[in-house]
Formats: sequence, C-alpha cells, structure tokens
Amino acid sequence: MANRAAFLETEKGEFTVRDTEIGQPGDGEILIKVHAAAIQPADAKVAKMAVMKMEYPTTLGSPVAGTVEAIGTRTTGKVSIGDRVVCGTKIFVHKKAKYGGLQRYCVVDESEIVEIGTTPFPLAVTLASYTPPGALFGSSTLNLHRPSLPPSPLPPSEQGKKILIWGGSSAMGALSISYAKAAGYTVISTCSAHNIPLLQSLGADHVLDHSAADTVQRVRGLLPIAYWFDTVSLKPSISSILNILAPEGGEVIKAHVLLLLPLVMAGVKEEEFPEGVTAGMLRFSTHAEENREWNRWLLAKGGFLERGIKSGAIRGVPPTVVGGLERVGEGIEMVHKGVSGTKVVVEPWA
Repeated sequence: MANRAAFLETEKGEFTVRDTEIGQPGDGEILIKVHAAAIQPADAKVAKMAVMKMEYPTTLGSPVAGTVEAIGTRTTGKVSIGDRVVCGTKIFVHKKAKYGGLQRYCVVDESEIVEIGTTPFPLAVTLASYTPPGALFGSSTLNLHRPSLPPSPLPPSEQGKKILIWGGSSAMGALSISYAKAAGYTVISTCSAHNIPLLQSLGADHVLDHSAADTVQRVRGLLPIAYWFDTVSLKPSISSILNILAPEGGEVIKAHVLLLLPLVMAGVKEEEFPEGVTAGMLRFSTHAEENREWNRWLLAKGGFLERGIKSGAIRGVPPTVVGGLERVGEGIEMVHKGVSGTKVVVEPWA
C-alpha cells in the first residue's frame, strides 16, 4: 500500500505529484482513503499568494471524502473501518503534509468526521464546510435559530425574519442559503445573472443580480432585514451593503454585517462605516468550549450534518471534477481566478 500526493514544493512554487509515505493517525485521529478532495479559496491564496506560513513541501486541500482506512489511538468509536465519510482537514492547523487532502491517504480529526451513506464522494465534499453553519448558528456569530430534521417552525420571536446573503453562488453562499432556508428564514441573495436559477433552486426567496443598477434599491424595498452576511467580503460587496444601509442623504439603518475577511484585506476602513453600522470578520472554531453544544448538534454521529447529507436536505453548488492529482495545479488556477456556481474537486485515484 503506497501513498501519492500533489506537493507544493516551495512557497509560491509548482506542484509535483509523487509517491510518499502514508501518514499515521495519532490520538483522536483517523486515516482516510481519499476518493475526492475539494480545492478551497484558502488553498489558492496559500499556493499563489503565500498568505500563510507553511511547512514545505506541503499538501493542500479540504474537505475530503472517502473511506475509513485506519483508526488512531484514544478515539471514541464514532466510525469503523470501511465507513464512507467526509471530513475537513487540519492542514492549516498543523501545517504538515499528512493533513492535506490532495493525496490518496489523509489524516483527519475523528471529531469532525461525518458519515455520508451512499452520497457520491465528489458531491459530499461540496456539502461538508463547517463555515456556513458556524456563521449562521454559532452563539458568537449571527446566532440564528438552528434547523432540525424533520423541519420545525421558527419560534415566534424569529418568524418572518429575513437574512441577506451577499454572494449566494459561491460554495459558501449556496450552503448558507440552504441552511437558512432549512431553519425557516426568508432569504435574500445576490449573484451574477447566469447563476440566478441555481439560487432559486436552493430555495432563496429573492434573488438579485449583484451588478444590476437597481439592486441596492430593490434590497431596500425588502427591508427590514434582521441578519446580514457578506460571503464575498471585498470592497464592491461591502460598498453595496453600505449603500443599502446608509443611502446618501437618507436615514442610516443600524446593522451588523458578518464578513469572511478582515476589512483591511477588502481595502475598506472602519471610518467608512456610519454610526450604527458595524462589521466583523467571522471567527469560529469547532473545538472552542463555547461551541461544544453546537458541535454536538452538527457533527455528532447522527447529527444534523450527517442526516442532512444523507437525506438531501443540505444542498450546495455542484462539483466540477478536474481529474486526478496531476490536475491540482490547474484546479488551483481555476479557484485563484475565481469560480462561481461550482466547487473544484480532485479525485486522487483517477
């Protein structure tokens, strides 16, 4: 049994596919035989812009879907050998190659593994991000009421409330729409014109072309909006939201906008926000003590994510499978240049 991986050899360097040792799972860890691995925007930023210090050569990629190959020490029995699972990786935590997803065998954290039943591996990796439910339902984030299966009505205090998800055709935005609709909220979202049918298929109640001249005014016509989530988090999207909340010569609407990036990376200064409007970058850890109950709800055996994937209740963008490990560089370039309405996926055994 041998491993094979796509290594980023040096900072901002080239990818090389070669044989390597199989990482051994330690305490609380599981070894996955990887059948599909996603390429995230964070992977592209590290590969092309070196936004994070890594231990080179490194292997990027997350999440992964495959079968349980080996079980480490001090595990809980959450999964068994051969189970079909999906899991985020720990490459940006430990920065060691054995934790990256773009290889045939990857070491992951048992606590974040989710069984997927018969769901195809490439589809599973489009559904497994913990960031949307963290952003929406974390007690320190937007703190929306959580969805359940079978669905249940929102409590009276939340009924009729709306959420704006700017950038709904990103993988993050699409999953956020799916989760918010599962919880029972009215969803307003934006995207390019050609992605409008996708967002409508996910259940968004109001879908607007982000580049249309009347979008800001149309969103204002849907006020009040209780929750604001900018999944793009760049200057154009932040400026559009500020134009909604604080129109020139008009009354300022008090709101807090959740972002995925710090304002400095978007080229926006805090003083550009009028009094009553605030923004903050999402900071959420699945292992934080304050999120322990959230972790059980989402990631426990039989939890919401497992049941949502198996039942089809959680939906997102479709996968674009670019090929095997030799296509990792191409996939990174695609994500770096920007993709919408899809998730770029590699199949390490292809």
